[in-house]
Amino acid sequence: MEETEVKEENGENTVKKVERTILDIFRKLINPHENVRVKAGSSLLNYLVKTAKNSEGQAELKYALARLVRGLGSPTFVARAGYYSTLVALLNLRQDINPSDILDLVETELHTSRKNSDAENADIRSGQILAFGAAARTDLWKRASSKQKEDLLNLVLTAAKERVYLGLFAYSFIVDLVAADPAIRGDAVFSNRLREEGLKPWAEQTLDSLYLVLSLKLLNPALFSKKHIAEGLGTREIICPDSLEPLCKILMTIPRVTSLKHPAFEAVVKLLTPDVTSSFFDELDKHLKTPNRNRLLVFIKIMTITLRQPQLLNHTADLFTDNLIRQLLGYFRTFKGNQKDNEYREAVQKMFQTLIEAFQEKHATSALKIAVIRKFLFNPGTFVFEKVTKSKVVQQITQSLDAEGVKELAAVYKGVVDGTESINSENESETWLNNDRLYSAHLLIKLLNLPTMKLESDWKVEQLTFLLEISLLKGTNGMNVGRELAESLKAAFYGALDLKLSKLEELQSILLKLAQHLSAKINEENLETELRNPISSETFQLWQTTMKKVEKIENRQKKGGIKAVFLTLFLHMGLQLFNDVQLASDSLKELFSCYDRVKKDKKAQPAAESEDDPYWTEVVVDLFLNLLSHNSHLLRSIISSVFPHLCTYMNSTTIHQIVSVLDPTNDENPLSKTVDSDSEESEAEEAEDEEDEVDEQSNDSNSEPESESEEDGEPESATDRLRMALHQVLTNDDNESVDLDDMSDTEGERLDQALGEAFREFRPNRGRRKKQSKDQETLTHFRIRVLDLIEIYLNSSPSMLLTLEIMLPLLQSVEFSIRDEHQKPLNDRLRSVLKKLLGLKKFDNIEGVDHTILADLFKSLLDKGSKNALIVQEMGEQISQCCIFVIKCSQILGAACKGAKRLRAAILEVVSGELQSFLTRRDCLTPYVLFKNILQQCWEGNIGLAIILQELLFSADVRQYQKNQVAELLKLFYSNQRFFSQFQAKVERKMAEAHQHFSSSIVEYFQGLCENPENRNVKERFICNLFHLLAAMKQSPLELSEVSWPEIAHQVTEYRSYKSFSSDAKLAFKKLCKLLNISNVVPMKPHVTKLPALIEEKNDSDDQEEEPKERRKKRKRKSNETLKLRKEAKQLRLESLSKGLEHAAEFANSVEEEVKDVEPQEAEESDQEATTPSPKKIGKSNRHSIAVNGNRDSPKRIKKKRKLSE
Repeated sequence: MEETEVKEENGENTVKKVERTILDIFRKLINPHENVRVKAGSSLLNYLVKTAKNSEGQAELKYALARLVRGLGSPTFVARAGYYSTLVALLNLRQDINPSDILDLVETELHTSRKNSDAENADIRSGQILAFGAAARTDLWKRASSKQKEDLLNLVLTAAKERVYLGLFAYSFIVDLVAADPAIRGDAVFSNRLREEGLKPWAEQTLDSLYLVLSLKLLNPALFSKKHIAEGLGTREIICPDSLEPLCKILMTIPRVTSLKHPAFEAVVKLLTPDVTSSFFDELDKHLKTPNRNRLLVFIKIMTITLRQPQLLNHTADLFTDNLIRQLLGYFRTFKGNQKDNEYREAVQKMFQTLIEAFQEKHATSALKIAVIRKFLFNPGTFVFEKVTKSKVVQQITQSLDAEGVKELAAVYKGVVDGTESINSENESETWLNNDRLYSAHLLIKLLNLPTMKLESDWKVEQLTFLLEISLLKGTNGMNVGRELAESLKAAFYGALDLKLSKLEELQSILLKLAQHLSAKINEENLETELRNPISSETFQLWQTTMKKVEKIENRQKKGGIKAVFLTLFLHMGLQLFNDVQLASDSLKELFSCYDRVKKDKKAQPAAESEDDPYWTEVVVDLFLNLLSHNSHLLRSIISSVFPHLCTYMNSTTIHQIVSVLDPTNDENPLSKTVDSDSEESEAEEAEDEEDEVDEQSNDSNSEPESESEEDGEPESATDRLRMALHQVLTNDDNESVDLDDMSDTEGERLDQALGEAFREFRPNRGRRKKQSKDQETLTHFRIRVLDLIEIYLNSSPSMLLTLEIMLPLLQSVEFSIRDEHQKPLNDRLRSVLKKLLGLKKFDNIEGVDHTILADLFKSLLDKGSKNALIVQEMGEQISQCCIFVIKCSQILGAACKGAKRLRAAILEVVSGELQSFLTRRDCLTPYVLFKNILQQCWEGNIGLAIILQELLFSADVRQYQKNQVAELLKLFYSNQRFFSQFQAKVERKMAEAHQHFSSSIVEYFQGLCENPENRNVKERFICNLFHLLAAMKQSPLELSEVSWPEIAHQVTEYRSYKSFSSDAKLAFKKLCKLLNISNVVPMKPHVTKLPALIEEKNDSDDQEEEPKERRKKRKRKSNETLKLRKEAKQLRLESLSKGLEHAAEFANSVEEEVKDVEPQEAEESDQEATTPSPKKIGKSNRHSIAVNGNRDSPKRIKKKRKLSE
């Protein structure tokens, strides 16, 4: 290693030899990257340990210690961290370092001076504290004498007083030292010095010194006896009733927000005892009388720490003081708009989360939890506490209650609703606001569906009865309920009937008890006096009829099945007579009629259907659709609870009733009016729409709705419209090219208009500019609710026929919802239900399904209809999955009957026809993903598709880019291992001839490529796909004896010798060669251009040049005329400019004479400039020309100017 001389800075002029590597290491210790510092420190330590026994090692150690101690006083945190960590490790490794050496180095390297700036002296004091910390955290402290320990302690205590921010820094090392060394606790000198430093009067205490005292008290209670505390602090204990005032003042007065992380708060809480906890927080609460963000954050910090102490859990309710609740809510209410205080929000949410965790403990009683809830909801809290604080703390505490706790809380809520609960203990006359009573009723309702109350049916009846009486009946138990509050409570009561119960019998029992209770309260004479909203006598008669039917069903021994459905509906609709009379009356009359029919037909089977009268399930379904049209969650829940019991009675007619609501093509369906079809509009209408849009955005003006009616017949695709527009405007010959330069203005306008009409189909939906009307939004939500019925039916092992009848309308509804962005919720729900339908694997029966139905359905799925290319692209996956579902249904049907072959042939005929159309016709919109998914299925019809694909692979009728798709599809077919595991023998037998023909075709194809390797019509991507196809065929389990693999290998390698490949093609070629057991290294043959091909190419180029000859002549004539006009215009401009130059005649003449003299010379220079790139100096005469014209003039231009001046 190289050595360098380093002069010591301790006053001695001795020179030591230190290796240069050591110096480099010290530079790396101040690197901002921690990993670099760690690596450098490790290198230094390894070197110093190895050289410990050498004579030069002591000198190097001394130099290193001096550098490390000096570095502790660096002005940057990164440097101090690097030096400190290395020094600590070195003191632990080298036991031969004396404490006196460290003290001497601190005195020499880290001494303050008046000549230094305040910042420099502060850094030096930080270094002194770090030096003490390095000694305290290593074995050096144990090796030090009492005098040395005292000197180190005095050093750190003196440094801590120099700057305010150094106190916590120094005291942390002292606390760690006392915690790590129990022996030091008995050191009298050390203890006396700490008592002297810590036990100062309360007026002199700070947050840092308080942390020192509290931490030492926790570590060594004997260190601060009562006598010492009384002498120093002036109180009996550090935390006692006498010290709470100065203590809380110190805690609540923080200099900056960062002080919230001070460890003193944790130390104070650990010393709290249950007998002073309430008094302590009451004292803290006095500092919250006036709003102050920092003090509030301190309170929340102390509160959060206290909630983690199990011994203080019983005092949790006392912690939430009145001033805390007021400031907590008040500060949240000051936020306006997007204004946020993330630090405050996080502190509050952390406090709430800690509270919830504390209440999860077993010894947290229900009384304590309810007391905290009362703190949040009652004065000074509010019933909208959760809304204001953006939390769910009340709900989370409620969920932690046991059954008895929930009942106690329910009594509290009921007391608020009926007004018996006191709002304020100080003012008994104060009453609850209607909003508070209503919100309390909603909180009571939430208790009904808690998991802990699942089996408490009688208790639920009691609460619902309370809500029924207070909302429907007058003057119950002296409750003071006004009309407005009663209406709101009635809505709450009917919402409470939406109970989440696992069994329908439980719901029937609760509803029956409610109905019986209400029936006992009213009669025909007291309707006016008992009911808040009296009902008519006819309605009361209907109520009595309902109750009679309910009692008859209830008295039967067997009341399950369909009767349970009618019992539930009777009870719900009977109670609805006191809420929505018209809806309930109509519904009950229809239900009575249906129930009578069910009773006549004991078996309740579809065979009882009459030709003149609809089957009863059709009436019930119609009733359900009517109920779903109301925006009521209760009605939606009622139907969801009973409809599963009716699914076994569903027939084709009832299913059509449901899906007709979703079908946008149904003219009788009022919802189809919302379908926005594309219509052609004039440019004037478009301009008017744009003006309306601007007006809407600026003035909210009402623009007329756009009329977009769907055209009759099948709409043209965008490609067809573009082609027809060009054909009609420009020419009658599709093959003739069009020159836009030769187009007249009239033809250009016609072309613009035609293109505008063609591209209008791709214009974003105009509905996006307008807000969805209320009626349309209602219809959208109605359709979403109707989908609940379909989903319930699909979950009940449906019939295959009905499932297939549902699928097509769902797919058509998806198309409808895609066209309008406002239908996004409906689209999401439709996709979800459709996914569930397509996932069905078992059916209740397969009756009514045959090969004709499946084939026709397959055709309907692929029917273009009103879909354009964009819609098909959006729906491609759904269309594909529906077709796959039909194929799976055919397999299920084929396995259950004898017509499997006929089924497969019918569907294969449709699929093969679509495949040929897809590959040969431009206007085919069938999605490519359909064929990919089919060929990945385990379906025997794939054999026929593979044969067709092999025939079309090299067909001239298939465009080149679609040949790539054919190759990809064939690759998928030969990669379908699951398919070959079942049909390998059939594939080998049925495709033997196709494989033989394919083998000869691909050999001929590569032979043709070898004869003409420069054929530009052949794309490398297609060659790459052929390699992948051949590799897939080779890897398949098929024997493929008909394929001539040696000949194919020869032709492929031969072609490779003529053609260079890209990286993808090389990988495919390499893989194929490996499978064919041939080398992928092929020598390239020299490139030879054949003369006949060159001559043919030359003739073709000559023909191409002669073809547009007339057009080039015409364009040349136009360009010559334009150039002539430009020259004439320029001459006129020069003449007009020369009229103002009479006064410069003499100057112009002198310029002409100079030009005459230099004209030959300038021509010469021009020739030289044309032949040599070096610049030439500008002559005098040229400078004149440049001055006049602004650039250098050529001799020809100067002559022209001379003629003009003459």
